[in-house]
Amino acid sequence: MNYSKLFSLEGKYALITGGTGGLGGEIARAFIDSGARVAVCGNHPERADSECLAVKCNICDEGSVNDMMNTIAHEFGTLDILVNSAGKNILIPAEDYDTSSFLDVMNLNINALHTVTREAGKRFMLPKKAGKILNISSVKSLIGTDKDYIAYCTSKGALNMYTKQLACEWGKYNINVNAIAPTFVRTAINSFQLDDPEFYNALVNRIPLGRIGSKQDIASAAMFLCSEAASFITGQILCVDGGLTAKQ
Repeated sequence: MNYSKLFSLEGKYALITGGTGGLGGEIARAFIDSGARVAVCGNHPERADSECLAVKCNICDEGSVNDMMNTIAHEFGTLDILVNSAGKNILIPAEDYDTSSFLDVMNLNINALHTVTREAGKRFMLPKKAGKILNISSVKSLIGTDKDYIAYCTSKGALNMYTKQLACEWGKYNINVNAIAPTFVRTAINSFQLDDPEFYNALVNRIPLGRIGSKQDIASAAMFLCSEAASFITGQILCVDGGLTAKQ
């Protein structure tokens, strides 16, 4: 047994939603370093790594998703890995959270994720009975906060159950479905919070390892769960959180 090859993504084809920046962009770079061909999608494909196949796609629009899948079929011919990294949050107190904003978060974080997953499965993974699907969840899917996250926490909690249920339904097709639940990792979306010393220090003091996560922490976990080394792992939510959820 050559164990090093189990952790390689050599010869694999991957799609990463939200892969033009943030956590998705780092995962894309890690996959490329591990030998994969990578397609990324987003509203700003010009921001993607130059080695990626960058596709402009509004994943909330089924027609746009269909066009993206056609592009992947033409350019790659197949798809082995799907990473659902696109997501959003709107910070509003629960008592003021309007229906439109709530549905906006749920639409991207759950409905659009399902559209992409369904199409990737039907077109590529189910027919060949092989595939890896990785969803980016959050520790906020498991623990609450007093910081205006009612829609985001709800959507990520639903994402965890989506992950488990899809793993059960698609296990017969040899498709692994897992999720990563990170704690805070600095991105353009949350820098305003992490730049607040009071917020940052309170957060780090709750984390046993004494720091926030890095993009490399998340990308490394993604590489593992999308490799053959994780072939007997499915339906799991891996907390990459420095021990935050282990601490009362």
